[in-house]
Amino acid sequence: MKFSIITVTLNSENTIRDTLNSVSSQTYKNIEHIIIDGGSTDMTHSIIRKYKKKGKKFFIKKNYGIYKSINYGIKKSKGDYICVLNSDDLFHSNQSIEKISKIISKNKSSKILLGNVAYFDNLDYYKVTRFYSSYNFKRWKMKFGLMPPHPASIIKREIYEKYGLYNENFKIAGDFELFLRLFYISKVNFKIIDNTLIRMRSGGISGKNLQSYWISTLEILKSFQINNLKSNLLFIIMRIPAKINQLFFFSNLFINRNFQLFKIKFFKDFYNKNSFKILNQINKIPFEKNFILSGMNLAFLGYYANGELYQRDTLFHWPDGVWLRKHININKIPGRDLLQNLNIPKTINKILILGNLTEKSKNFLQKKFKLKIEHTKLPFGEIDKIVKTKIKLQKKTLIFITLPTPKQEKLAFYLAKKNKNYKIICIGASIAIASGEEKKVPDFLKNYEFLWRLKNDFFRRSKRIFETFYYYNKGKIINKVFDKTRFLKID
Repeated sequence: MKFSIITVTLNSENTIRDTLNSVSSQTYKNIEHIIIDGGSTDMTHSIIRKYKKKGKKFFIKKNYGIYKSINYGIKKSKGDYICVLNSDDLFHSNQSIEKISKIISKNKSSKILLGNVAYFDNLDYYKVTRFYSSYNFKRWKMKFGLMPPHPASIIKREIYEKYGLYNENFKIAGDFELFLRLFYISKVNFKIIDNTLIRMRSGGISGKNLQSYWISTLEILKSFQINNLKSNLLFIIMRIPAKINQLFFFSNLFINRNFQLFKIKFFKDFYNKNSFKILNQINKIPFEKNFILSGMNLAFLGYYANGELYQRDTLFHWPDGVWLRKHININKIPGRDLLQNLNIPKTINKILILGNLTEKSKNFLQKKFKLKIEHTKLPFGEIDKIVKTKIKLQKKTLIFITLPTPKQEKLAFYLAKKNKNYKIICIGASIAIASGEEKKVPDFLKNYEFLWRLKNDFFRRSKRIFETFYYYNKGKIINKVFDKTRFLKID
């Protein structure tokens, strides 16, 4: 059984890499990927040409439009089943096509399969903003302009051959007109899969603004007219409450339960440069290779937005603050919890602390990890002064840096540049907290730990909070720093 995935693009340089990696990550291998570009003027063509996948077919058809491009892709396809995956969409799981193939094998009489679509918030793959389900779809609902989600439809080739392709005169609602012919007029058999198949970015062409919604409404009405069916504008407008329901009545946690982000098989340099890798579990720290681990919190985000910190291929983060949840749906792991649950592999025989370390904290580490603990005190001052300290890294040594952000990350970057082997955790003040040197943060302030710590060194810490808050918001609102920054959850 062969699947044809058709992707239509136009100036999709910011999103097409995700789509290509999502297709490439599918565990089912009998797939051809047909890409039709409408005449992009950005880097889209260059990206697609670097996409080395078996079964890729790439065509440039200037000014073809969405539905003419899809039709062209169908004509060029060889698959038994066809799926339209737009250039800002993803498969919900790397097993999506494999699961579909198994369902088809058990339901050979069904020529069309209908799943669910989860819309996500631009670069936050995990934040669901709308849930479009096919579960309650009935043929009669099309009379009111309601249809199952087109991106989550898998259609057998013979259906297109028998009932025709998309109407190329439509701008937005060509999928509705096709479904009207298939489901309402021709009564083609379909099977509803109550599974999420596709992940779509919010803000597609059909839901971009009120104007596009109005065009869609008029085209739905036109679909009835050209098929000699009676309907009226009032009926079509009545679909609005059902659409609004899709924005509220869903569980983000439930939908994400089976979500699996694509594997980065292509454009690794792009993702390393533009993506932060967030560990969802402490036991995922990559001890088998070089790494820098840092807490992702307001301080890091603020100094990153200010241009003082940056991404790099060996940099990983644990979720150490509520500010991160503005970008990715992930629970906070306080630094003290990371220490308490950290399992250091036997390949490590020593821990080197760079920065402040009291005797109580040293004893805590010794008792906790049962390893040799060495300490190098660093001078007070700017990073240019700190990096002059003679620090020699050894292969089997784990480094803890106890400086504040961004100094500890800058030092870690410097050491990574100068040394062949490094395993560095930018731990800040977490050792002091975990050892009891500082009082434990009350549970009700777990997500706002920075407020609790204001009781010590109030003026310096207050200045730091306001500074990073200013940097973060300036970077986000004015400089748009985060508009092209991805946050990847590493499970």
